[in-house]
Amino acid sequence: MIFIPLILIPIISFLLGILFTYEIRKIFARAQFRFGPLMSMYGELKPLLGTSRLLQPLYDILKLSYKETIIPKSANKILFKISPWISFLLALIASYFISYGGFTLLGRFELNIIFLIYFIIGVTLFWLLGAVASGSPWSEIGVRREAELMFTIEVLLILSAFSSAVQADTLSIKGIIDAQLASYPYVISNPLAALSFIIAILGKLHLKPFDIPDAEVEIVAGPFTEYSGKYLALLYASKYILTAILVGFFIDLFLAGGQLLPPVSFLNLVINFITFTALCLIVTFAISLIHALAPRFRIDQGFNWILTRAWPIAVLSIILSIIYRFIGVM
Repeated sequence: MIFIPLILIPIISFLLGILFTYEIRKIFARAQFRFGPLMSMYGELKPLLGTSRLLQPLYDILKLSYKETIIPKSANKILFKISPWISFLLALIASYFISYGGFTLLGRFELNIIFLIYFIIGVTLFWLLGAVASGSPWSEIGVRREAELMFTIEVLLILSAFSSAVQADTLSIKGIIDAQLASYPYVISNPLAALSFIIAILGKLHLKPFDIPDAEVEIVAGPFTEYSGKYLALLYASKYILTAILVGFFIDLFLAGGQLLPPVSFLNLVINFITFTALCLIVTFAISLIHALAPRFRIDQGFNWILTRAWPIAVLSIILSIIYRFIGVM
């Protein structure tokens, strides 16, 4: 039976990432009075993919896969080539730790939150290593910005995740979900931790106001500037999966994993998965609105804002969790 989740979970994460990416792009466009993603493809692919606009992010990857891959002469070719593969592989492994409405492979083990955070950080780290290996000045600027942002954002991610872990007295995602099912979702008791995690998602996915590393009008495409063809397709695919992981991780930490029924039967798993997906779409809608309405920070503004405003919120969330756990206020 282990082969079923082993095969299905990466597919689910990838498809959910496509859905959430489409939602982000669509809401961002509508806020600017544009149509958003429209399905446009080669005629030969229409019988295979249909004409649904939901599939535009998937088509973007397929289109890139058939385009020429150009490797800069100044690049460290080995590191430049393997970094997208490693980041994609780390994203796939990280997807096994998420509980999709009770359907999971590695979400039941103790300490899995620590492993999941390491894999999430690893995805971004290999984005940076590949960009550094390109030898491009535009990529270098994007990497420098990403490294500064990464230092602050990862702290938010860790503190907000451990707030739920402290409150539930476990480092297991399943344990945190079970603790919420026995009491209440942690978004109610510790909204500060949930807010910190939302800010971390915006930073990890390069969404406004933290799209500083990309900044197309300033530095072309930031760390991804020199990537093309199949390697750029791999980077996009890893970002889609990372989107699903981060949003799903939020649901598991603060909304009881979207579980309405005990995951003991196939029907219960289906109902829970539908609830999980609906909650994910709501969270994605929230971050999409922020992305659409917020202006971009400069790197110094973003760094200072996170240090002076977001970090104190995350620290307060840890303090609240300690109070709930050891003093028993709630």
